[in-house]
Parts: sequence; structure tokens; C-alpha cells
Amino acid sequence: MELLCTEGDTIKRAYPDRVFLKDDRVLQNLLRVEEHYTVSPGYMQQQEDIKPYMRKIVAQWMLEVCV
Repeated sequence: MELLCTEGDTIKRAYPDRVFLKDDRVLQNLLRVEEHYTVSPGYMQQQEDIKPYMRKIVAQWMLEVCV
């Protein structure tokens, strides 16, 4: 099953963001707010619409499309 969708022969990628890569404040800010946005360990037990096998399919598709 091929899920990679591109227009033309080349894969378009975002350019490296100089601010993100060279400013340590960006990383420090991401690390500081990381705990606020983490999902609770029991999230999948509460989730009734999406099953674990469905998450695997979506994750595989995202990796193929984004790489």
C-alpha cells in the first residue's frame, strides 16, 4: 500500500528555521511547556472512537507522508 503523495518528482521540504535551530530559548520554552501538553497515561482507555490499531495506521501514514 503506497500512501506517499507528492506532486512531481521531487519531495518538497520546509527550509531549516534559523531561529528555531540557533536560539536556545526556543528549546527551553518547549521543554518548559512540555508537561502541560502531555497526554495522560490512561487516555486510550477513555477514548472510545479511536482504537489502538487505528492509531498505528495513522502514525504509519503520517511517517510516510512527512518523510
